[in-house]
Amino acid sequence: MQPLLLTDYEKIKPYLDMADYEGYNSNFVTMMMWNHEYHIDYEIHDHFCVMLHHFEGTRYWAMPFTSPEYYEEAIRFMIDYSKREKISFMIDCAVPSFVNVLKKIMPGEFIYERTRDLDDYVYDKNMLMTLSGKKMQKRRNHYNAFLKSYPDYEYRELSIDDDFFTILGCLTKWETDREATKSITSEVHGILYLLSSNHLLDIKLGGIFIKNELKAFIIASPLKHNTIQIHVEKADKTIRGLYPAILKEFLEHEYPNYEYVNREEDMGLENLRISKKRLHPAFMIEKYRIFRNWSSMGKATATDYDDIRRLWLDRFEDEDERSTDFCFRHRYRTDNTYVTKYRGHVICAIQIEPFKVKNHEDSYFIFGVSTDRRYEGQGVMGRLLKKVLDDYAGKRIYLQAYVPDIYRGFGFDTSHQQQVIKLNKRAYEGTTSLMLSSDRRHIDELYNEYVSRFTDYFVRSRDYYSFILRRTCAFGDNICTFKQKDQNVGYMIYHEDNQEIDIYEFIYKEDYLNEILILLAKSYTKRIIIHCDLKAQIEGKVTLHTNMMCNQRDENDITSRYINEVY
Repeated sequence: MQPLLLTDYEKIKPYLDMADYEGYNSNFVTMMMWNHEYHIDYEIHDHFCVMLHHFEGTRYWAMPFTSPEYYEEAIRFMIDYSKREKISFMIDCAVPSFVNVLKKIMPGEFIYERTRDLDDYVYDKNMLMTLSGKKMQKRRNHYNAFLKSYPDYEYRELSIDDDFFTILGCLTKWETDREATKSITSEVHGILYLLSSNHLLDIKLGGIFIKNELKAFIIASPLKHNTIQIHVEKADKTIRGLYPAILKEFLEHEYPNYEYVNREEDMGLENLRISKKRLHPAFMIEKYRIFRNWSSMGKATATDYDDIRRLWLDRFEDEDERSTDFCFRHRYRTDNTYVTKYRGHVICAIQIEPFKVKNHEDSYFIFGVSTDRRYEGQGVMGRLLKKVLDDYAGKRIYLQAYVPDIYRGFGFDTSHQQQVIKLNKRAYEGTTSLMLSSDRRHIDELYNEYVSRFTDYFVRSRDYYSFILRRTCAFGDNICTFKQKDQNVGYMIYHEDNQEIDIYEFIYKEDYLNEILILLAKSYTKRIIIHCDLKAQIEGKVTLHTNMMCNQRDENDITSRYINEVY
């Protein structure tokens, strides 16, 4: 390995061209601007060039610079080198085009960690240049305010020979308005390097002058894929509209044949993320870190509790702190939870428990399937699910699926469906003697009578209903019964918001179904959504929903099956 120098460009350029990566990290100008921090070493072989970064005590690789046919050869070298030098193997800032190929040619060998904070923001050049359209309205307003206040401004292409000390003076003045942090100092160092190396780097500089005084400047260079990269964009922040003005002018004058503008990442800084999103990127270039796959699978331990709970709270959109606390008090058990662990943390969890279905009493139910967002799309969940299924080989297993197609490859198929009906209230304008009631007595008996018309259903115990009542409270939902005089003829469990009554459990005596629907139509002005069995004849807009899948087939008709265990 040897240090990467400015004069090495001609040697490594063929390999950069072969790789043709879309991220800005693969730009030679970027490498040199920040080389004082990352101390890049490189090595050239017949088919590839590799680069090793050294940053604050950490050593990591860039993607190998080569064509896809030599990825594996380059990666094997990088792995062997890491072992020999006793450094942890990691590739940083990997882009999807590289990741997707590597998953195919070296399956299962690596873990890919999403690093959202490092994603590139890529914008439509014409939109930033013309400021046209509704999305640019606010930015256009700022620009027009600038034109009104400074109609005599001038854009100039900057010259290092003539403008070096002018730029340096502006940097000193503009950056003293905030605390001189390490990152700012490093950026100024990089800017000065670019300026001093201008004659050897493919960069362009442009600035705006007001009364012959430099007030803003940009440094940019060409990238692959019809894109330019903005390395530096500095302006006097006291002048409204100056930032839109310098970018617009620069794009109008420089790089006429390019289509996109890469404005790098937001580094996870909230204000920077907001400002970059407000410019409406045309697309993002995702970034990943790549590690050797030293993950392990097995039963959870007591020390995994916090990780599993965090996964649950993050991945299930209808959960909050209160409902998650409830689920982990009443449902979570360490001994029925499987986990995949990587680098000391749980990155995937699956829970499985006994599930008593009529005629299939010795069954199991998989729930709480969750994967850390940073590790999605690489088979982590699939490998853990396969282990669970292997451990329960021959057992009848049920699961609920937000995306059923994911589970079909594991042998699961639809076992239970529901109708989801937007109630047509106009079809139920009659009269009824029924009333809505908070009397929850005997709802277990109502359930048992209701499911007796089906051949396949979940067998609930009396104690199960005390759990349902507590769960409903924890989720901010409601239970209401349909009452005729002193008799309950059905009940509903529902969630209510400003627009909708969503009835996700609807239990009724058959003879009273029509009257119950009249009662609902009369009682609520909001939209009413009813999740119900396939036999129910209810007027309204109907969609079918797969609410349970199973790894073993049933021969009886699907309309004779009913399961609604969302709890």
